[in-house]
Amino acid sequence: MDLQGYSMWAYIKHSDGRTEEREFPAGVCIEIGDILEDGSVVIDVPYPDGIEDDIEFSDLYDD
Repeated sequence: MDLQGYSMWAYIKHSDGRTEEREFPAGVCIEIGDILEDGSVVIDVPYPDGIEDDIEFSDLYDD
């Protein structure tokens, strides 16, 4: 499975307390705790439904 071809979703919390689910384009890597350009913070990064249990993630990391 080529994860680079899929967009990424994350739950974001704004400084005023509002939360939203935001989509990021393919190739963007977002982690919990990241602070975005608008000052909001990533509070959750759910796994996509399409990830298989037997997928190998070794291709995602550079050696």
